[in-house]
Amino acid sequence: MNPRWRHRATVGVFAVALFVSSCNSADQVEPPGPETLPPATSATTMVDTTIPATTTTDAPEIAPPVTVTPADDIAALVASADPGTEFVLTGGIHRADEIRPKDGMTFRGLPDAVLSGAIELDGFTKAGEQWELTGAPLDQTGHGSCAGEYEACRYRNDLFMDDHVLWRVDEREELEAGSWWSDGTTIVVFDDPAVRNVELAVTNYAFVGSANDVTIADLVVEKYAVRAQEGAIQSQQPAGGDMGSGWLIESVEARLNHGAGIRVGSDTVVRDSFIHHNGQLGIAGSRGTNILIEDCEIAFNNTRGFSTGWEAGGTKFTRTTGLRLVGNNVHDNFGPGLWVDIDAYETQYLDNTVTDNTGPGIFHEISYDALISGNTVTGNGFAKPVWLWGGGILIAASEDVEVTNNTVAGNADGIAAIQQDRSEDSGGPYYLSNLWVHHNTITMETGQSGLVEDFDDDAVFTSRNNRFDFNTYLQADGRAFAWDGRDLTWSGWNRAGQDQNGTRE
Repeated sequence: MNPRWRHRATVGVFAVALFVSSCNSADQVEPPGPETLPPATSATTMVDTTIPATTTTDAPEIAPPVTVTPADDIAALVASADPGTEFVLTGGIHRADEIRPKDGMTFRGLPDAVLSGAIELDGFTKAGEQWELTGAPLDQTGHGSCAGEYEACRYRNDLFMDDHVLWRVDEREELEAGSWWSDGTTIVVFDDPAVRNVELAVTNYAFVGSANDVTIADLVVEKYAVRAQEGAIQSQQPAGGDMGSGWLIESVEARLNHGAGIRVGSDTVVRDSFIHHNGQLGIAGSRGTNILIEDCEIAFNNTRGFSTGWEAGGTKFTRTTGLRLVGNNVHDNFGPGLWVDIDAYETQYLDNTVTDNTGPGIFHEISYDALISGNTVTGNGFAKPVWLWGGGILIAASEDVEVTNNTVAGNADGIAAIQQDRSEDSGGPYYLSNLWVHHNTITMETGQSGLVEDFDDDAVFTSRNNRFDFNTYLQADGRAFAWDGRDLTWSGWNRAGQDQNGTRE
């Protein structure tokens, strides 16, 4: 983790009552000598054996980086530049329109360079105990599902006072300190805006499009009005369009964006970045291949009240192939920490630290071919500690998953597996099969480890090769295990054929 994140002031977010990432050396070939040249065919037809003189061609000039100040229109500069151009953003706040990179472009920030999707507001007038402003550019096109009966998470404009995001209430009568309301025409706040810096998120994306081999580094990207299920940095055209490939996102801080901080495409690397306090998700992606999320801090996401059962939390990826989540610190998200769902193949969760997320710490759902190894998973799953939904590690209706060498402690449940009636597009169900949970250390102060089903499908216990063994359990007292519709003690767990070589201490 880049040390600078550890010293960055934490962005304040008001509490929400709704919530409890060789060159192969070619063999040297000697140039052909005169003996290899074809001979003359006749006295009158001669072959010219003269080797042409070598001409020297200067290497193509590399254009210098384009320096961009906050006063420049970076979106226009990018639109007029050639592919491969490098842009260097100076310190300060760049309030930019959507940037649509071209192939091979690079965007680097100097210290304190910030890309912002917000505009500054003034001109509020007093209205009783409240303050009003009419005419701001608001979008009332809603998208997404909110927690409980709340509705305002669906609207992508967020309001900030002194860099604190205000909670958007559904009704004007609900206004109180730290909140705002709008009918799509008028903004109403409770706190006096005259002594505050007031900003409204209005721009959809910081970077968006299907260009390839784009680099984004050393930048803060904040306050974009990106809708749910999209990212402020997005290597894909809007609304599930064509996807870019080969993006490198490194040492970036993505914060305070309405939907996701980042949405990845294929062959994307997100490394050494801090993705926090975004409205729905930290990082999202669908259909990409060979994605690497490495050494990132992903924290405090889902601040806008989205339903975690719908899609919210630290990360969510769907239909990926070859996704690797390596060495990340994933904590304090409202929802699952690391979540992969729907027809994902060849997923690896390696050496992550996953702590204090309200949903499952690691959640692998209706997918295939996963390795979950070397992770430290603590304090997760307490928002829904029923059945086995509070698993520190939770596997739902997935095939060929190996869970090994993890330290799982203090979660609502331990390592859990669930089989439900989950239908595929082809009409058949997703099955929990070939689950191999072994050589983990599991401390359970509460809850259970094991496997449950509500599908009347005894095969998950008898013939689908689901098994636990060689695990070490601490504080697993009482009926701390679930198998074949029963809550079991340690001896009952062993009699059910599980952890024949495991230990309980």
